[in-house]
Amino acid sequence: MNKFLLLIGLFSLSISAGAQVFVTLPVSFDSPVGYHDDYNTANQNFGNAAFIASFQIPGYHFGVNTNRGLMAFDLSSIPVGSTIISAKLNLHAYTDFTVAALQNGHCGNNQSKLSRITSNWNETTVTWNSQPTVSNVNEILLNQSNATNQDYLNVNVSNLVQDMVNNPTTSFGFRLALVDEVVTSSLAFCSKEYPDPSKHPSLVVEYRLPASSLSEFTFEEFAMYPNPVQNTLHLSFPNAEQNRRITCVDAQGKRIFQVSGENQDLDLDLLFMASGLYTIFIEESSIVYQAQKFYKN
Repeated sequence: MNKFLLLIGLFSLSISAGAQVFVTLPVSFDSPVGYHDDYNTANQNFGNAAFIASFQIPGYHFGVNTNRGLMAFDLSSIPVGSTIISAKLNLHAYTDFTVAALQNGHCGNNQSKLSRITSNWNETTVTWNSQPTVSNVNEILLNQSNATNQDYLNVNVSNLVQDMVNNPTTSFGFRLALVDEVVTSSLAFCSKEYPDPSKHPSLVVEYRLPASSLSEFTFEEFAMYPNPVQNTLHLSFPNAEQNRRITCVDAQGKRIFQVSGENQDLDLDLLFMASGLYTIFIEESSIVYQAQKFYKN
């Protein structure tokens, strides 16, 4: 009887593992929204700006200049009913302002919050006066910066993304805003208009497919050896694939590297990595590969 139960348990684990999917999503659209008491900008659109930010600084002559940031990711590839295992948001510091107080990057009491946007908005038309509504459920706090050029990487937004997947008709991205909108405070990040694409916002999601959608995918396994590995990890796939992406994360879910490899066989140089447990995820269009763990000596 115990042997039978053990076999059932192993079978269930295999099905669950095979239904895990890992995707990296670039930001689809983003925009700052702001107003400046001295320039009446509450109805002005800034969708082509190279930054998204939460700040409040003194106005040029009087009053204040206040800003919030909007960003959205296309989650349509994640079926409703999926379980979000992990969702990490990556934001890179923007330090190219030329105005006083902001020109050196983050500053002041800049603790900020990420909220789920609950109404539709358009990157090319949204303004401070027309900014979308948000929900405070599962809001994420971004702690006050420790440096003026601090990146905020691997921000855990799993609960927010789960809410978005569960409620696709009332989910339209993230809003970034100061917890306390007071002078002078700023937390600023690069937008998708920033010249360096490596600094654009990205969202890394690992999720488990609902049983109802499993038939839409082909499940495959890839060979990986040696394990444990010292310097070179060999991967072997059933076929070559031009749009294959390979991602390695550590035990805390932090992305260590991401490469593209279209060949059927691929060798990864791991000499630069510290000893520890890691996971390899493979992304392709309609094929789901089971994630595999390895130990680096």
